[in-house]
Formats: sequence, C-alpha cells, structure tokens
Amino acid sequence: MAVNYALLSTTSTALGRVRGFTITLLYMLYYGGGRCCDLAERCGKSQNYVWRYLKNMERYGLALKNGDFWFLTDSGVEFVKYLDVVYNNIIDYRKKVERKSKEDRKKVESKQPKTTKQIPISFWLKNSGLENVEKEVVEVLLRHYNETGSKFILVKDQFELSEKLKANPSEVLEALKNLRQDNIIYLYRSDIQGYWKIGVKTSFLKILENRINS
Repeated sequence: MAVNYALLSTTSTALGRVRGFTITLLYMLYYGGGRCCDLAERCGKSQNYVWRYLKNMERYGLALKNGDFWFLTDSGVEFVKYLDVVYNNIIDYRKKVERKSKEDRKKVESKQPKTTKQIPISFWLKNSGLENVEKEVVEVLLRHYNETGSKFILVKDQFELSEKLKANPSEVLEALKNLRQDNIIYLYRSDIQGYWKIGVKTSFLKILENRINS
C-alpha cells in the first residue's frame, strides 16, 4: 500500500500533533464515514469528547463533515497508510528483539528447566464461538499465563496490542469490549506509568483448569 508523501506534506505542520485518540478516530473513519454519535458509542466516549477531536482533525485537514457524517480527506487516508507503514516497521523491529529475547530465554531455561501448569488453549478457542481478533487476544493472554504464571500483560495503548496481534486498532477495541462483557478478561489503567493492564479473569481460568481434570 503505497503512501502519497507529496499529499501528506501539505498537512505536515499538523501531523506532529496527531496522537492518541485522534489516531483511533482516523482508523475508525478509514473504513467508512460515521456520525459523531455512532463513533462515540463505538469507542465508549461522550459525543462532546469525540466532537472536539473531529473538529481538530478537520482543522488539520484530515477529516471533513458532509451532512451528519464525517469522512477522511485524501490527506487523512494517506496518513493512515503512513501509520500502517510505521507500525509495520515497529512490528519488524520488535520481532527481531523478541527473537533475540526468546533465544536468550531458551538458553537460561535449558540450564534451569522448570515445570509450569499449562492451560489448554486450542480446544477451547476452537469451540468458543469468539471472533478471530477476540480469539487472538485470549490466546496472547493465556500463552503469557502459561509461560510466566502472570494473568495479565501491560500495554501502552490499543496500538501496541494491535501490533502484537497484527490487527486493526478499531477491531482490537471492539474485541476487548466484547471479552470484558463476556467476563473473560478485565481491563483498566494501572498505576505503572499509565499503562493498561489486560488480564484473564480468575473465574475464567478456573473453568479452563477444571477441563484439565475432567
């Protein structure tokens, strides 16, 4: 997906201010226009909150309003493409770091082997009825639990989790909302430098653990 950098340069003075929730709205609008009330409902924010960000995006030349609906401008579309390029580069870099970390961890584990209680993943996921992104979130959390014994992971925002899952940020937001409603995970902002804590609920783990003994 080629990026039109010439078009981006026309709004370059504003792009440095684009971060956080603005990026969430960019991705939400990238897949089709939406009314402010619909966008607010999807992301769990108030309409006034979303409206302020949309107006800023309009001022930056990234979004425009047609009737009741908001859409991305050509510059907005190109900026989302640019973000995808950046995220892919970050993913590639983190893969290299993770590979190195895994290699180092294997060396340590080979010297000090230890046994951990494993929670069955594949069978439950196959019959869970969850959407693909929801399955990927649960799989990441359970794999982390099996490897470390910790029920949660810390992420800076949904984009960091999106990079892990190679999924669209808006789809990840929807998956987290659904999993929390189904009492499979918990999600809240921790006291550790503003990171989000995402973890599997103890009650859900007990259900899976009972299947080991059944």
